[in-house]
Amino acid sequence: MNSSSDQIDQAAEAPIAVEAFYRYGYGGRQMLAIRAPFAMGADGADIIGRAIEADGRRYVVASIARQIYGPIHQGEPFGVELRGADARDESAA
Repeated sequence: MNSSSDQIDQAAEAPIAVEAFYRYGYGGRQMLAIRAPFAMGADGADIIGRAIEADGRRYVVASIARQIYGPIHQGEPFGVELRGADARDESAA
């Protein structure tokens, strides 16, 4: 992705506080089950690439995984694949 003055680096924004439930593996990825902090489209584009904060740690959402289809409603549980220093530290544990 090319950087320009009119693009926003979403990972540099203040993190979105989320409620986290548990960690799990899915398709070889390390995932975190969270509760949706706001309503969004089925593809999760509104949260992918954004910084989140869960249990006092900051992560960046790389992708999402869901068992159902359709829009994501506020409060709905779903899985996020994380990237960032904290995500790497915990996957090694």
